[in-house]
Amino acid sequence: MSSPPAFGPAFQVDGMLPDIEFVTADHVSLYAHRNILHHVSPNVLGNLLAVNEGRIHVPEASAAFSIALHVIYGLSCLHLPDTRLDTVESAIGVLITYGVPVQKFAAPNLPLYQLIFSHAPYRPIDAYALAAHHGLEPLAVAVSAHLLAYDTSNLTDELSLKMGPIYIKRLFDLHQTRRDALRNIMMKPPAMHAPNLVCGLEEQRQLTQVWAFAAAEMAWNMVPGTSTYMLQSTFEKVGRDMTCGECRLMLHTRIQEAIEEWSLVPRTI
Repeated sequence: MSSPPAFGPAFQVDGMLPDIEFVTADHVSLYAHRNILHHVSPNVLGNLLAVNEGRIHVPEASAAFSIALHVIYGLSCLHLPDTRLDTVESAIGVLITYGVPVQKFAAPNLPLYQLIFSHAPYRPIDAYALAAHHGLEPLAVAVSAHLLAYDTSNLTDELSLKMGPIYIKRLFDLHQTRRDALRNIMMKPPAMHAPNLVCGLEEQRQLTQVWAFAAAEMAWNMVPGTSTYMLQSTFEKVGRDMTCGECRLMLHTRIQEAIEEWSLVPRTI
Protein backbone atom coordinates (compact mmCIF):
# COMPACT_ATOMS: atom_id res chain seq x y z
CA MET A 1 0.00 0.00 0.00
CA SER A 2 1.19 3.51 -0.73
CA SER A 3 1.91 6.08 1.96
CA PRO A 4 -0.55 8.92 2.59
CA PRO A 5 0.85 11.94 0.71
CA ALA A 6 1.37 14.11 3.80
CA PHE A 7 3.65 11.52 5.36
CA GLY A 8 5.37 10.06 2.34
CA PRO A 9 9.16 9.71 2.02
CA ALA A 10 9.40 13.12 0.35
CA PHE A 11 7.36 14.95 3.02
CA GLN A 12 9.43 17.99 4.05
CA VAL A 13 9.16 20.25 7.08
CA ASP A 14 11.33 23.35 7.06
CA GLY A 15 13.28 21.80 4.22
CA MET A 16 14.01 18.62 6.15
CA LEU A 17 13.13 15.19 4.80
CA PRO A 18 11.77 12.48 7.12
CA ASP A 19 14.33 10.45 9.05
CA ILE A 20 12.04 7.79 10.49
CA GLU A 21 9.58 5.34 8.94
CA PHE A 22 6.65 3.87 10.86
CA VAL A 23 5.14 0.66 9.54
CA THR A 24 1.61 0.16 10.83
CA ALA A 25 -0.26 -3.06 11.60
CA ASP A 26 -1.88 -2.96 8.16
CA HIS A 27 1.52 -2.53 6.45
CA VAL A 28 1.31 1.15 5.61
CA SER A 29 4.50 3.22 5.81
CA LEU A 30 4.29 6.68 7.34
CA TYR A 31 7.37 8.91 7.35
CA ALA A 32 8.07 11.52 10.02
CA HIS A 33 10.77 13.61 11.71
CA ARG A 34 12.43 12.58 14.97
CA ASN A 35 12.99 16.12 16.20
CA ILE A 36 9.28 17.00 15.89
CA LEU A 37 8.20 13.84 17.68
CA HIS A 38 10.82 14.31 20.41
CA HIS A 39 9.52 17.83 21.00
CA VAL A 40 5.89 16.82 21.60
CA SER A 41 6.37 13.54 23.47
CA PRO A 42 7.88 13.58 26.99
CA ASN A 43 8.15 9.77 26.97
CA VAL A 44 9.99 9.77 23.64
CA LEU A 45 6.99 8.29 21.86
CA GLY A 46 6.63 5.46 24.33
CA ASN A 47 10.41 4.89 24.10
CA LEU A 48 10.11 4.07 20.40
CA LEU A 49 12.52 6.88 19.59
CA ALA A 50 15.01 5.69 22.20
CA VAL A 51 16.17 3.12 19.66
CA ASN A 52 18.13 4.71 16.85
CA GLU A 53 16.45 2.86 14.02
CA GLY A 54 15.16 4.26 10.77
CA ARG A 55 12.21 1.87 10.56
CA ILE A 56 9.85 1.14 13.46
CA HIS A 57 6.89 -1.23 13.44
CA VAL A 58 3.88 -0.06 15.45
CA PRO A 59 0.82 -2.11 16.47
CA GLU A 60 -1.73 0.52 15.48
CA ALA A 61 -3.73 0.63 12.24
CA SER A 62 -2.75 3.25 9.68
CA ALA A 63 -6.03 5.19 9.90
CA ALA A 64 -5.59 5.96 13.61
CA PHE A 65 -1.82 6.43 13.41
CA SER A 66 -2.16 8.80 10.45
CA ILE A 67 -4.67 10.95 12.35
CA ALA A 68 -2.30 11.03 15.33
CA LEU A 69 0.56 12.23 13.13
CA HIS A 70 -1.62 14.88 11.49
CA VAL A 71 -2.58 16.12 14.96
CA ILE A 72 1.05 16.27 16.10
CA TYR A 73 2.07 18.19 12.98
CA GLY A 74 -0.92 20.53 13.20
CA LEU A 75 -2.33 19.39 9.87
CA SER A 76 -6.03 19.16 9.10
CA CYS A 77 -7.49 15.67 9.31
CA LEU A 78 -10.83 16.41 7.69
CA HIS A 79 -9.74 15.18 4.25
CA LEU A 80 -8.53 11.79 5.44
CA PRO A 81 -10.39 8.72 4.13
CA ASP A 82 -11.31 7.36 7.57
CA THR A 83 -12.41 9.98 10.07
CA ARG A 84 -15.15 7.96 11.74
CA LEU A 85 -15.55 8.83 15.39
CA ASP A 86 -14.40 5.37 16.46
CA THR A 87 -11.21 5.88 14.46
CA VAL A 88 -10.73 9.32 16.01
CA GLU A 89 -11.09 7.74 19.44
CA SER A 90 -8.44 5.18 18.51
CA ALA A 91 -6.19 8.02 17.36
CA ILE A 92 -6.57 9.70 20.74
CA GLY A 93 -5.52 6.40 22.29
CA VAL A 94 -2.42 6.46 20.09
CA LEU A 95 -1.56 9.97 21.26
CA ILE A 96 -1.97 8.98 24.91
CA THR A 97 0.10 5.81 24.47
CA TYR A 98 2.93 7.79 22.96
CA GLY A 99 2.90 10.54 25.57
CA VAL A 100 1.37 13.34 23.50
CA PRO A 101 -0.71 15.73 25.69
CA VAL A 102 -4.18 15.42 24.20
CA GLN A 103 -5.68 18.48 25.90
CA LYS A 104 -2.96 20.70 24.46
CA PHE A 105 -3.51 19.35 20.95
CA ALA A 106 -7.31 19.54 21.19
CA ALA A 107 -7.44 23.27 21.91
CA PRO A 108 -9.98 25.30 19.90
CA ASN A 109 -9.30 25.55 16.16
CA LEU A 110 -6.58 22.90 16.21
CA PRO A 111 -7.03 19.86 13.93
CA LEU A 112 -8.13 17.41 16.64
CA TYR A 113 -10.72 19.88 17.94
CA GLN A 114 -12.03 20.45 14.42
CA LEU A 115 -12.13 16.74 13.68
CA ILE A 116 -14.15 15.79 16.75
CA PHE A 117 -16.42 18.82 16.40
CA SER A 118 -17.19 17.83 12.79
CA HIS A 119 -19.15 14.90 14.26
CA ALA A 120 -21.27 17.11 16.54
CA PRO A 121 -24.18 17.60 14.10
CA TYR A 122 -24.50 13.86 13.44
CA ARG A 123 -23.32 12.09 16.60
CA PRO A 124 -23.53 14.80 19.25
CA ILE A 125 -23.83 12.60 22.33
CA ASP A 126 -20.88 10.43 21.24
CA ALA A 127 -18.73 13.46 20.45
CA TYR A 128 -19.70 15.00 23.79
CA ALA A 129 -18.87 11.80 25.67
CA LEU A 130 -15.49 11.57 23.94
CA ALA A 131 -14.63 15.17 24.79
CA ALA A 132 -15.85 14.74 28.36
CA HIS A 133 -13.92 11.50 28.86
CA HIS A 134 -10.65 13.22 28.02
CA GLY A 135 -11.44 16.47 29.82
CA LEU A 136 -11.53 18.52 26.63
CA GLU A 137 -13.55 21.33 28.19
CA PRO A 138 -13.82 23.85 25.31
CA LEU A 139 -14.78 21.06 22.94
CA ALA A 140 -17.39 19.59 25.29
CA VAL A 141 -18.92 23.05 25.70
CA ALA A 142 -19.10 23.59 21.95
CA VAL A 143 -20.57 20.15 21.26
CA SER A 144 -23.22 20.58 23.98
CA ALA A 145 -25.01 23.15 21.81
CA HIS A 146 -25.93 20.23 19.53
CA LEU A 147 -27.53 18.31 22.40
CA LEU A 148 -30.50 20.58 23.05
CA ALA A 149 -32.82 18.18 21.22
CA TYR A 150 -31.24 15.06 22.72
CA ASP A 151 -33.52 12.90 24.85
CA THR A 152 -31.46 12.25 27.97
CA SER A 153 -33.62 9.23 28.81
CA ASN A 154 -31.79 7.47 25.98
CA LEU A 155 -28.42 7.90 27.70
CA THR A 156 -26.85 4.46 28.06
CA ASP A 157 -24.83 3.22 31.03
CA GLU A 158 -21.81 2.94 28.75
CA LEU A 159 -22.01 6.58 27.68
CA SER A 160 -22.71 7.70 31.24
CA LEU A 161 -19.59 5.98 32.52
CA LYS A 162 -17.57 7.37 29.65
CA MET A 163 -18.49 11.01 30.18
CA GLY A 164 -18.44 10.83 33.98
CA PRO A 165 -20.72 12.36 36.62
CA ILE A 166 -19.57 15.97 36.21
CA TYR A 167 -20.35 16.21 32.51
CA ILE A 168 -23.58 14.23 32.89
CA LYS A 169 -24.77 16.70 35.53
CA ARG A 170 -23.80 19.67 33.42
CA LEU A 171 -25.78 18.31 30.49
CA PHE A 172 -28.83 17.65 32.65
CA ASP A 173 -28.49 21.09 34.26
CA LEU A 174 -28.38 22.71 30.81
CA HIS A 175 -31.60 20.99 29.78
CA GLN A 176 -33.35 21.85 33.05
CA THR A 177 -32.22 25.47 32.97
CA ARG A 178 -33.60 25.92 29.47
CA ARG A 179 -36.89 24.21 30.32
CA ASP A 180 -37.35 26.41 33.37
CA ALA A 181 -36.46 29.54 31.41
CA LEU A 182 -38.91 28.72 28.63
CA ARG A 183 -41.65 27.96 31.13
CA ASN A 184 -41.09 31.34 32.82
CA ILE A 185 -41.12 33.12 29.47
CA MET A 186 -44.41 31.53 28.46
CA MET A 187 -46.05 32.30 31.80
CA LYS A 188 -45.82 36.05 31.20
CA PRO A 189 -48.81 37.15 29.05
CA PRO A 190 -49.02 40.30 26.92
CA ALA A 191 -49.46 43.56 28.78
CA MET A 192 -52.87 45.24 28.84
CA HIS A 193 -53.56 48.53 27.12
CA ALA A 194 -55.76 51.33 28.40
CA PRO A 195 -59.45 50.43 27.90
CA ASN A 196 -61.08 51.97 24.85
CA LEU A 197 -64.60 52.03 23.42
CA VAL A 198 -64.35 48.60 21.79
CA CYS A 199 -61.94 46.78 24.11
CA GLY A 200 -62.19 46.91 27.88
CA LEU A 201 -60.68 44.88 30.69
CA GLU A 202 -62.98 41.91 30.09
CA GLU A 203 -62.01 41.60 26.43
CA GLN A 204 -58.32 41.86 27.32
CA ARG A 205 -58.67 39.10 29.90
CA GLN A 206 -59.70 36.86 27.01
CA LEU A 207 -56.31 37.54 25.40
CA THR A 208 -54.60 36.51 28.64
CA GLN A 209 -56.66 33.30 28.69
CA VAL A 210 -55.92 32.27 25.12
CA TRP A 211 -52.23 33.04 25.72
CA ALA A 212 -52.34 30.70 28.73
CA PHE A 213 -54.01 27.98 26.65
CA ALA A 214 -51.32 28.32 23.97
CA ALA A 215 -48.60 28.15 26.63
CA ALA A 216 -50.15 25.00 28.10
CA GLU A 217 -50.31 23.40 24.66
CA MET A 218 -46.70 24.27 23.98
CA ALA A 219 -45.62 22.88 27.35
CA TRP A 220 -46.54 19.39 26.15
CA ASN A 221 -44.00 19.64 23.32
CA MET A 222 -41.44 21.74 25.18
CA VAL A 223 -37.83 20.65 24.73
CA PRO A 224 -34.57 22.45 25.56
CA GLY A 225 -34.04 22.95 21.84
CA THR A 226 -37.41 24.59 21.14
CA SER A 227 -36.85 26.99 18.26
CA THR A 228 -37.74 30.66 18.23
CA TYR A 229 -39.84 29.88 15.15
CA MET A 230 -41.98 27.44 17.12
CA LEU A 231 -42.30 29.96 19.93
CA GLN A 232 -43.37 32.69 17.53
CA SER A 233 -45.77 30.59 15.45
CA THR A 234 -47.48 29.15 18.55
CA PHE A 235 -48.31 32.53 20.05
CA GLU A 236 -49.09 34.25 16.76
CA LYS A 237 -52.08 31.89 16.49
CA VAL A 238 -53.46 33.60 19.59
CA GLY A 239 -54.14 36.76 17.63
CA ARG A 240 -55.68 35.11 14.59
CA ASP A 241 -59.24 36.26 15.37
CA MET A 242 -58.33 39.38 17.30
CA THR A 243 -60.13 42.55 16.17
CA CYS A 244 -58.60 45.11 18.55
CA GLY A 245 -55.57 46.78 17.01
CA GLU A 246 -54.10 47.69 20.39
CA CYS A 247 -54.39 44.08 21.59
CA ARG A 248 -52.64 42.91 18.43
CA LEU A 249 -49.85 45.39 19.13
CA MET A 250 -49.50 44.19 22.73
CA LEU A 251 -49.42 40.58 21.53
CA HIS A 252 -46.80 41.34 18.89
CA THR A 253 -44.67 43.20 21.43
CA ARG A 254 -44.83 40.31 23.91
CA ILE A 255 -43.96 37.75 21.24
CA GLN A 256 -40.90 39.75 20.22
CA GLU A 257 -39.88 40.08 23.88
CA ALA A 258 -40.30 36.33 24.37
CA ILE A 259 -38.17 35.56 21.32
CA GLU A 260 -35.42 37.86 22.56
CA GLU A 261 -35.57 36.44 26.09
CA TRP A 262 -35.38 32.87 24.76
CA SER A 263 -32.47 33.70 22.47
CA LEU A 264 -30.49 34.94 25.49
CA VAL A 265 -30.84 31.71 27.47
CA PRO A 266 -27.49 29.82 27.46
CA ARG A 267 -27.26 27.09 24.82
CA THR A 268 -24.16 25.34 26.14
CA ILE A 269 -23.04 23.76 29.40
